[in-house]
Amino acid sequence: MTSQPTYLLYNVSVLIATSSALLILYRLLSVLFSPLRDIKGPTLARYTRLWELYKNWQGQFEHVTVALHKQYGPIVRLAPNRYSISDPTVIRTIYGPGSKFSKSDYYTPFGSESMDHKDVFSETSNMKHALERKKISNMYAMSSLVSYEPFIDKANGEFMAALADHAQQRRAFDLFTWMQFYAFDVIGEITLGRSFGLIEAGYDKDALLHAAHVGSISYGSMVGLVPEVHPWYLWFQNVFPIESHWRVTQRVVMREIGARMQGVNPSDRKDFLQKCVELDKAGKLDQFTTINVVGANIGAGSDTTGISMTAVIYFLMKHSDCLQKLRDEIDTAARQGNLSNPVTFQEGQKLPYLQATIKEALRLHPAIGQILSRVVPEGGAQLAGRHFPQGTVVGVNSWVIHNDESIWGKDVHEFRPERWLIGKEQLAFLDQHFLAFGAGARTCIGKNISLLEMTKLLPQLVQRFDFVPSGDSQWTTSSGWFVKQKIQVKVIDREHETG
Repeated sequence: MTSQPTYLLYNVSVLIATSSALLILYRLLSVLFSPLRDIKGPTLARYTRLWELYKNWQGQFEHVTVALHKQYGPIVRLAPNRYSISDPTVIRTIYGPGSKFSKSDYYTPFGSESMDHKDVFSETSNMKHALERKKISNMYAMSSLVSYEPFIDKANGEFMAALADHAQQRRAFDLFTWMQFYAFDVIGEITLGRSFGLIEAGYDKDALLHAAHVGSISYGSMVGLVPEVHPWYLWFQNVFPIESHWRVTQRVVMREIGARMQGVNPSDRKDFLQKCVELDKAGKLDQFTTINVVGANIGAGSDTTGISMTAVIYFLMKHSDCLQKLRDEIDTAARQGNLSNPVTFQEGQKLPYLQATIKEALRLHPAIGQILSRVVPEGGAQLAGRHFPQGTVVGVNSWVIHNDESIWGKDVHEFRPERWLIGKEQLAFLDQHFLAFGAGARTCIGKNISLLEMTKLLPQLVQRFDFVPSGDSQWTTSSGWFVKQKIQVKVIDREHETG
């Protein structure tokens, strides 16, 4: 007679085997009968999300996506229900005004620990996103941000002094690391009313950058491809006493909000946190939104600027003719009395070659390496000559669009700022296909912060310093969501060199 434990074990084994077989059968039938079954891509991507997960983990997915489109054409399968599209005509349909394409679940793990209170980045519903963004958009408007110029100038001065010290000591340093130190200290100035002190310390002294990178960006870029894992991870970290990188940032955010609610605030400015607190007290903002604003600024507010500043300096290092043109423009403006010290945002905006240089660097190296994934709405959609059923996840990768010869010309791979110095109609066409900050209603809310920092700092850097590679002249990059660079450089202080 069969024992009870053995009988139970047998039944459980049969149940697991049957369930697995049915799951595999379901997946095979889905592939065989899908209306998109003929769309090409890597073989494994037809059956499992593990292919994209593995390629993303390797850290070169932006280059992989460009290569896939060259091999397979304008539509490429990345996973069983996930497609990358390179046809530029779909940009307006997917991301443009009035689009009903919502963000996919890919974005959910980037948000806060609360599944019920998402920030403007991780919220997938277009309606909820619009309501949440409306509450805070004025804080990110350029007209509001320019009031922070004196405090950005403070960080600029500290950064220039740090670079002068690097030059004097002939010290090599990682370019991106220091550009992010600068951007993070600016975020501290405008969000919390004080710098985080990374420029002064010379390292990530409170491990906040590390926590933000590991706890949100790296985690989000991987788990976003298998978002079903996210609720289980949240449950696991609530049940077991593990130190979450997420919570390192959250502790800082809650400490700062608590102090501000009790009246502790800088007297020389009205920073992001103070504006949130005042709106909260007026009943126009809830505490979760305040937490999200401060958390998002700290968690991701320095990455785009750090990456973009690194890209600009790198391409100018490699193209001395472009550097000289930019330097001539800046020197001429200074001689004519059109450039202050420190440079104002308004003055920097009026330097056309500077603005073209920033755009060209971001074209060749946009900060985001993944497709901006969206869900096809009810009724399906016609994209790139194919009908996609509702629920299909589709998206455009800025690296793919920014490498399209039909938009940018045969010299698409060359760094040439002059391509932006053209007539209004031609410029409007290029701007339609410039996706460095995303597109449409979901354009990066921190875009103006990044542009403000770059426009003010770059003229000062170009005037005073020469950046030269220390060792290998080529950078290396690694991506998840953001495409971060590594290159060791030294700086030469031109003021010191010329006496």
